[in-house]
Amino acid sequence: MATRKPVAKKTAAKKTAAAKRSAPKKISAPSTSGKGASGGASTAAYFAEQPADKRALLEKLRSLVAQGIPDAEASIKWGVPTYQRNGRNVCALASFKDNVAINFFAPPSVLVDPGKKLEGGGTTSRMLKVRSVQDIDSASILRWLKAAAAASS
Repeated sequence: MATRKPVAKKTAAKKTAAAKRSAPKKISAPSTSGKGASGGASTAAYFAEQPADKRALLEKLRSLVAQGIPDAEASIKWGVPTYQRNGRNVCALASFKDNVAINFFAPPSVLVDPGKKLEGGGTTSRMLKVRSVQDIDSASILRWLKAAAAASS
């Protein structure tokens, strides 16, 4: 029967150094009292740091949020502007490589979507991907915002 040779244990130094280099940056949520759907300084910073083409689309979506749920408060959650009403999430705006998006936090059953524009397979939210101004159907977005706000009440 062969005897086992003792194996030296690997140190965690390499893993620790790698973890420090790849640690995500922390983003603190701003105070949004009295700010309404326009949001606080951090939400403004999020929009300001976007490329001009995406910023224009996000600004249009933000204006629709302000119109559809004027009493919503904005803060940064998950690194993106998120809009709440009565402390409950209603929607979020985000910029991605190929598009911007608005995510509605509501069950799919309340988000009437005959044109099948909303994406996602979960039970609590749906997302509209916007690649150009033509993708912004204001009437549908306002309807979805109001439905999501009512569902979160």
